[in-house]
Amino acid sequence: MNPESGSPQTGCLRCGSCCEQGGPALHTEDLALLESGSLHPEQLVTVRRGELALPPLGTRPEPVQAEFLKIQGRDGSWCCCFFDRKNSGCTVYDHRPLACRVLECWEPGPLLEIAGRDLLDRFACIAADDPLLTLVRFHESQCPCPDLSCLSDLLQDPASREARLHALSRQVQLDLMLRDRAVREHGLSVALELFYFGRPLFQLLRPLGILARESGQGIVLHYEGP
Repeated sequence: MNPESGSPQTGCLRCGSCCEQGGPALHTEDLALLESGSLHPEQLVTVRRGELALPPLGTRPEPVQAEFLKIQGRDGSWCCCFFDRKNSGCTVYDHRPLACRVLECWEPGPLLEIAGRDLLDRFACIAADDPLLTLVRFHESQCPCPDLSCLSDLLQDPASREARLHALSRQVQLDLMLRDRAVREHGLSVALELFYFGRPLFQLLRPLGILARESGQGIVLHYEGP
C-alpha cells in the first residue's frame, strides 16, 4: 500500500527500507558480476552455516542452513554498502545482484521463490591457485561456526555452561590466530578477511550474551545472558 496515496503499491517508492535492512545474499548467477569486475570480494562477507541471519522479508534471525555470500554493510550496521542515502538510490543499480532485481516488497513472490536456492559461496569464487585457499579450508575445518540457535539453548544449563564456554574459548583463540596469520603472511585487509573467513567467532557470540576478554591465558569467554 502506498502510504501517501492509500492506493495499492505497484512500484518502488525508493524508501530504502530493503537496503537499510541489509545487502542481498548472492546467487550463482551473480558470479558473473565478480568475473566482470562489477563486484569485488572486498565488498562481500561470508555468512557461514550456523550463523543467525534474517531471512528474506523475515523479522527474526534464523540459523543459516548453508553458507552464502552477502553484500557487506557499513557504519557498523547491515545497511547495504551500495545504498546512497542522500539520493535514496543504488550506486550499482545497473549491475545489482539477482535478489535485488527480483525484489518487489509489495509482491514478495519472486524473491521468495529464489530464497535459499542456488546460493553463491566463497569457495566458488576463490581460485584454485589462491595462496589463501588452504588456510581458509583449514580454518573452516577447525573453527566451524556452531549452530548459534542451539548453542543459545544449551547455555541455559548452568551445569554444562562452563565446559561449553571453555571449549568455545579455545575455538575463538584459534579463529583469531588463523586470521592473524593470514594478515601477517598475505597482507589481508579487514574487508577481505570478511570475504575469506567471515565474521570473527567472538563477534557472532556477542548477541548470545557471550563476551570475550583477554587474560594471561589468552581469550576467556564470559556468559552474561541474552
